[in-house]
Amino acid sequence: MFERSVVVGDEPIPYYYGFGCADDLVNALAAEFKNADAGLLIADRAVAKFAEDIVDRLAEYMTMHVYFLDAEERNKTLGAVQSVIDFAVDRRLTRESFFLAMGGGLTGNIAGLAASLIYRGVRFAHLPTTSVAAFDSVLSLKQAVNLRRGKNLCGCYARPTAIACDLEWLTTGPRSGLVNGLAEMVKNVLIATPEHETLLLRSLGRLGEEAAPDALLSLMRIGIDTKEPLLRADPKERKEALIFEYGHTAGHTVEFVSKGVIRHGEAVAWGMLVAAEVSRSLGYMDEAEVAHHREIVSHLGLPDPRSRLGGLDFARMRQVLAADNKRGYVQCAPDEVPMVLLKGVAEPVLAASGHPLVAVPLDTVMTALSTVAAP
Repeated sequence: MFERSVVVGDEPIPYYYGFGCADDLVNALAAEFKNADAGLLIADRAVAKFAEDIVDRLAEYMTMHVYFLDAEERNKTLGAVQSVIDFAVDRRLTRESFFLAMGGGLTGNIAGLAASLIYRGVRFAHLPTTSVAAFDSVLSLKQAVNLRRGKNLCGCYARPTAIACDLEWLTTGPRSGLVNGLAEMVKNVLIATPEHETLLLRSLGRLGEEAAPDALLSLMRIGIDTKEPLLRADPKERKEALIFEYGHTAGHTVEFVSKGVIRHGEAVAWGMLVAAEVSRSLGYMDEAEVAHHREIVSHLGLPDPRSRLGGLDFARMRQVLAADNKRGYVQCAPDEVPMVLLKGVAEPVLAASGHPLVAVPLDTVMTALSTVAAP
């Protein structure tokens, strides 16, 4: 097992990881929460086998409970958060208890928000079992759920006590699920660390080989190396770290309107292509940069975007875009939406305020969406 400290703001968060290291992870978690009176593991039902194993091992050290949820986009709600809290209160957990979140980013958000609200906050840790969670979402303090008008509109900032990941968990599902989440690593290369592009493409190509553990360790490095410097300076992602929203304006809209049928990683991939088309239409990006976006995204092996986006309700997407949660960082008219745009690799377009955001006409975004979805 390895340990790396990820500094967010002024405080380090220990990240325990390795391949086939569940025993060591349990020991590390038991040490982190050694003074707790009880623990609650909130887990995606799809990883019940791993969750029950962790609970059984931790039960040797302390009282443990487990709560399973169906990690689907339609369940990413305040109601789900309340259900977790009610479950914990019914089992007499206290301010000295802790929560563990085991699953993907959706599970982490629900559990993290619940942990921040119960008794005005208890300690929690992330146990990511997907690539998008392990290499991206658990490195953020943002915890949020969806509202009727859009994605991640209700949330808070909450710092995990620790992160623990057995990279073997990431390899037990279909390869498509593993690769889907790696769109965030493509995003990282495009927005900040182009020096990692060769490593990224080599790692993507080795995921199905015996070298998969080394490839996953390399992908984790790309995630942490990209996010840590910006999160150290901007832990609440309100200024320079907003660059991580690249591809997420259109991506979150696609994910939300598809009701999670198009998963987060794939949606962000299409969102980056939409952002590139917007940049070209506004004169920030040339055809060569747009082509580079298409080429690097193609290495994810995703379905043809035309077959995935063409059937979505574009009128509904326009409504969701209009409620994007980045509104307020830069001045936007009612018919505009704030977007992260690039001039080229690692060259964000900056607003006068210094935010890496541009107010873009909704018509321009919708035209770009139509272009990416065009047959």
